Amino acid sequence: ERLVYPFLDSYVHNPNFDVSSDALETVRVMFTGVTGGNAAAAAAGVVGDQASEENKQLMEGIASDFLNRKYADVIDERVNKKCLSSEANYMTRRMTLQLLSSILLNRANYNVMMLYISSSQNLVTILFLLRDPSPHITLDAFQVFKIFVANPNKPPEVVKILFDNKVKLAKYLEGLHKERENSDEQYRDEKRLVISTLEGLEI
Repeated sequence: ERLVYPFLDSYVHNPNFDVSSDALETVRVMFTGVTGGNAAAAAAGVVGDQASEENKQLMEGIASDFLNRKYADVIDERVNKKCLSSEANYMTRRMTLQLLSSILLNRANYNVMMLYISSSQNLVTILFLLRDPSPHITLDAFQVFKIFVANPNKPPEVVKILFDNKVKLAKYLEGLHKERENSDEQYRDEKRLVISTLEGLEI
């Protein structure tokens, strides 16, 4: 808490771009165990790589335990209400979305992911960001939105929001970053799957 909260409460909101981006990168490393690069491990070869992987798994375990214990404090009170709010600056929202996606897609954080995608309020937050004027933020928001749609055990309140808006969402997603589909097969395939899943939703 003493390490994480100051970053999420203060440093990531610093008007100085270098300070805020470094703060978010530090939080990302703390929560995922993945650094931007590990020159020492690369230079050490296989042994270094093995040590790096062991260290990553250790950090993932510590981060997962912390997120499970402090989910409301971190995700609800800081990530959602502060870092992803309309009052947060562009870079804070964009990097927070990338951090959130990394956390949710990490197998060590399965319980955290299920908590997050079971919340209708979280879905509303991501839907709002999916319509952001910035194409970078909409792309990052899609990476989180697809997890809500892919969940086979959606709670009724999440299903209702998706069902009530499925026609509008499918139409919007059809045109979302359409130019990217020619160069990014994974994005194209994921978007098609999301759209088809939405169209097949029933209550």
